[in-house]
Amino acid sequence: MIGERSLAAFSQGKAQPVDQLLIKPIASAAFADTRSFLRAASRGRHSETDAWFEADDTARFILDTSGRVLRTNAKARALADCGMVGSRGVFICAAHRSRAELDALLRGLADGSRESGRILFRAGDDEWCILDLMTTPEAPNRVFATARPVKPLDVARITALGAVFGLTRAETAVLLHLTAGATPKDIGRKLEMSIHTVRAHLRSICMRMGVKGINGALRLSFQMS
Repeated sequence: MIGERSLAAFSQGKAQPVDQLLIKPIASAAFADTRSFLRAASRGRHSETDAWFEADDTARFILDTSGRVLRTNAKARALADCGMVGSRGVFICAAHRSRAELDALLRGLADGSRESGRILFRAGDDEWCILDLMTTPEAPNRVFATARPVKPLDVARITALGAVFGLTRAETAVLLHLTAGATPKDIGRKLEMSIHTVRAHLRSICMRMGVKGINGALRLSFQMS
């Protein structure tokens, strides 16, 4: 979780220096490296904490509960400049197909029904990001997010996933194209299958992997790889 010192400055709608934050370890692997943030801040040298935030290899964002970007580090600004995530002052633009998923997660974070969540974000034809978001009681109306670009999975990794979940050869081929960003219609054309056959394979993949829907299968595939 974030904060042992009051973070009230963030709740006032101003992007204050990150030296206001003290971050202690949390269970989520996406935020495990925040231990160094705690060590830097605990020595009382705020400039070091700001330097850590700015230079950290993980893209970090501070958002409000509507998804507006309030603060970023250098890595996050690089992603925004590429148009992947966080551009034009919003974490995910209103027109993106992941925006509805983000809005649902932000509502859960705002009303306290959730403390964290993860979104698999498609940034391009073969570009993906894993977005992790979390809140803390010490910083009301603020959401702390990270973005990690991931590459499409190669044949070896998909084959290994297929073996783990007992996928057939056809299902494994469908999953390979799916993680590369292909739509069901594209998959049918590439594999010379009807759209009905592709959808049947997708239903079977989701059932075998124990997930709901294509996004669930994609998320689990990237997480396990």
